[in-house]
Amino acid sequence: MHNLLGSCHIAIIRFKWSHPLDGSPRAHQLRGAVAKSFPDEPIFHQHEGGKFVYRYPIIQYRWERNAGIIMGINEGAEKIVRIPWLDLHLELAENKVVISDAEIYYRKGQFAISNRLERYSLLSPWVPFNQENYKTYQNLSLSEQVLERDRLLVAQILMTLRGLKIDFPERLYAAFELTHSVIAPYKDQALTGFLGHFSTNAVLPDHFAIGRAVSHGYGWFVKS
Repeated sequence: MHNLLGSCHIAIIRFKWSHPLDGSPRAHQLRGAVAKSFPDEPIFHQHEGGKFVYRYPIIQYRWERNAGIIMGINEGAEKIVRIPWLDLHLELAENKVVISDAEIYYRKGQFAISNRLERYSLLSPWVPFNQENYKTYQNLSLSEQVLERDRLLVAQILMTLRGLKIDFPERLYAAFELTHSVIAPYKDQALTGFLGHFSTNAVLPDHFAIGRAVSHGYGWFVKS
């Protein structure tokens, strides 16, 4: 049984290109290209008046198998489904492309408290640390690192919920199952990302993201 806490509207648009792309474009390149196309729309890049706006991003960018993906939540969902994406010209690093097709998926996501642990799988690396606190993490014992990952997982799930104005009135439990670590490039930094699965008593919608740099494609998960 689930105790429903709230819901949100989710739109996912998967872009196809006019020609195959060279190299390996990433989500941050798609983010930059879309932001450049809509410079007066802060919702696409989280900058307003020349300053970064600190909030959970309601528009996020992903990359999967040579396809660019943009996801919108609530107002972000309403915004992206109204834009005429077809034939839009974008610059993805050295690639100049035209959007030839845009597959749109629109649905409602729910948040709830579960009476059992729900399991989720990461589709892109979860980035819980910045460069400074990762150094502290490295100096912990293996058992302490497990506890620290779980602690940050709980904190970052709660931050995501609060960012969407969802209150979790009970204690939130979460545990992370690490499969391996990877380098997660972010701006001019090389952060550490974790791939694997996590379990929690929170019911979360598919295709959400947790952790740092979620608008750049990190921390993206679906239910296992």
